[in-house]
Amino acid sequence: MHYNVIQFLTKVILLNRYFIAFTILSSFLFTACGSKSLLQDSHIVKKKEEQSKRQQTKTYYRKYFEYRIVAHDRVKISVYNHEELGTKGDSGILVDSSGNINLPLIGAVRIAGHTQLQASRKIQSLYGRYLKKSSVRLEVLNKKAYIIGEIKKAGAIELPNERIPLLQAIATAGGFSDYANKEKIIILRKYSKGTKLELVDLTNLSSLSHASMMIRPGDVIYVAPTSMKDIATNIAPIFKLAAEAMLPFVRYKDL
Repeated sequence: MHYNVIQFLTKVILLNRYFIAFTILSSFLFTACGSKSLLQDSHIVKKKEEQSKRQQTKTYYRKYFEYRIVAHDRVKISVYNHEELGTKGDSGILVDSSGNINLPLIGAVRIAGHTQLQASRKIQSLYGRYLKKSSVRLEVLNKKAYIIGEIKKAGAIELPNERIPLLQAIATAGGFSDYANKEKIIILRKYSKGTKLELVDLTNLSSLSHASMMIRPGDVIYVAPTSMKDIATNIAPIFKLAAEAMLPFVRYKDL
């Protein structure tokens, strides 16, 4: 009987030690506000933040843009008065890895690097050798942008009109999650000479012109997390440790 009492008291003391350690460690984590993520510590992002602050009073400049076809795009082709020469179904035809498509009568046609209008005119010119009157319409079917990070519905966004405003893209993805950092929205965009990074802050009234910036096919939008997300992530293992520490006591009590 005495042995069972001593064993019980020993377990209670051990449980108290775990609880005290858990309390101290939790307090430290909350006062320290957690560690910043690697993305927030990135020199590239910090540099972009400085540039963004210097340009807050400037109007966001929207460059003229027209999508250019790339390998593995899917295109739909219609030939006026010659339906048999156009693509069949809604899936269109695949642009191969060399940037070509194969069409009736004219065979392989390279369209990669062309805009939709340029590709239409090129195909129309080639069909003109065989048809008295030919009018060709070409449309790229798979124009998409991508949104990831602290967003409710991460993934691909269809761009039927070739481009949409940033806020519309965010709304299409269901809006921000609870841990979204609206000061750090990063847009990765491919250019002929490489990929560029654009940092957008949607919390500053003087920089809200960025909200109307147009998202293009192939763009990647990344919504960074707040520091509170880091705290929640870092404290989870401590709660697990506390639960494991209390488990023996719970089992003993149940017995």
